[in-house]
Amino acid sequence: MKKTSHFNEIVDDSRGLWLSGLFSAVVGWNPDNSFYENKDIFFLIVEELLNEKVIKFCSPDDPLGKVIPYWNADNKVVVNFLKQHWPENANAEEDDELNFYFYEMPALLWVDEKGEYIGS
Repeated sequence: MKKTSHFNEIVDDSRGLWLSGLFSAVVGWNPDNSFYENKDIFFLIVEELLNEKVIKFCSPDDPLGKVIPYWNADNKVVVNFLKQHWPENANAEEDDELNFYFYEMPALLWVDEKGEYIGS
């Protein structure tokens, strides 16, 4: 798969941050895009990072990873879950529904230099 424009910069700026930080980095590196274009880029990057094993998510059954360290599901299942819960009426980065979405989704875990997944 061809990498998204500014992929490395977006990842560098959002590494270790919550899911909202990743979306903000997409917006920051693509200021001329519409909200919906950035949404599509966001999901492409999430899928690329999952495929490259750079990120994982906690399970929806244990969104903070207190019992289950990370969600052991196919990457497409994870991305579809995130897409299905995206607020239909959100149309701007500052939208309250979008902010609630980011806090309600399972925690984002980033791989560290030891190969372990940690949250922010």
